[in-house]
Amino acid sequence: MNAAQFFDHWYVVWRDLLIAVDLLEDEHLSFRPAKAYPRELGDILRHIINLELGWIHFVIQRKLPAWPEVDVKRLSTVAAIKEEMQRVHGETMDYLADVSVEEFGRIVQIPDDGAPKLHWILWHVFEQQIHHRGELFLCMSMLGIPRPKLDRPE
Repeated sequence: MNAAQFFDHWYVVWRDLLIAVDLLEDEHLSFRPAKAYPRELGDILRHIINLELGWIHFVIQRKLPAWPEVDVKRLSTVAAIKEEMQRVHGETMDYLADVSVEEFGRIVQIPDDGAPKLHWILWHVFEQQIHHRGELFLCMSMLGIPRPKLDRPE
């Protein structure tokens, strides 16, 4: 069994996330649910991209020279954000297809900061994306946009 098979529900999470993104307009990206809230809706989506790039492509794979910066200027439209989400997540799923579950106990050195096991990082990214998807759905509800229905099989 490989990591992509082990995390097969990730497909469903991403399917529903992308359905939600398709319901957005560019003007929604600047929505902030409360004055003191740390992120606008667009920042939430860019953060989803950034955490996957950082943890998977920088920390685990070492494909990047450093933790990636968030490119707000390049990712300023829903279309650009969605395209980058699909590109990054596609590369992640390709990587996971090559990782056996026997590797989950492997220690991964985080540059300058700790050494968790591979399975901790993968679960962390998965749970964070579910969490931020929930933030997105809350923002959509506050904007009057119907959020995708969950709790359905593939």
